[in-house]
Amino acid sequence: MRRRLGITLAVSLLVAVAAVGTLSAAPLTAKQQKVLDYLKASWGKDTAVTGIDLAMEIVGGDYTAEDRYALGVYVREHPEVDRVVRMFGWETVALTPNEKRIARVLSRAEQEERPAPVLEQLARTLELQPAVVSDGLHVLERFGILSRDATAGGVAYRMAKSRYVNWEGGMRITFTAHRVNVHGLKQLDTY
Repeated sequence: MRRRLGITLAVSLLVAVAAVGTLSAAPLTAKQQKVLDYLKASWGKDTAVTGIDLAMEIVGGDYTAEDRYALGVYVREHPEVDRVVRMFGWETVALTPNEKRIARVLSRAEQEERPAPVLEQLARTLELQPAVVSDGLHVLERFGILSRDATAGGVAYRMAKSRYVNWEGGMRITFTAHRVNVHGLKQLDTY
């Protein structure tokens, strides 16, 4: 009887832990919702696939990296928010231009079966400060796009899923989008 109760409790605990791991995105705060409302109003107009980072800048206010992450997770978990997300992928709007560039370099290295580049190589290749690359790697890892490469002692990164290695084609612009300024219009990201 005790053993059966112990097993039942253990199974219940595992089910509860698994359920917590699969919870969807938290509700957005009012200021995060303001950014999402802006995005939904602009996506698809003038070929806009504007990113969350640019929308936060345009909307104005005191936004943090946590706000951008929360919005990125929300869009990932709720692709029904707009056709642009379903068509081009949540990554397209959740990542900054530098994060997309970092992901492209890592994806290309993996496609070409080259060793995973380390931070210094990425910074040199992208002509970015190592701190900028490090921040970008952290965000990409947090979103589950990258993972540390154990074969390189955990100092290099690989794409976390095969779909990030062969993402090009079929209307997927996952790690691309161009930030443009058009006279008379607000700045936007486009494909």
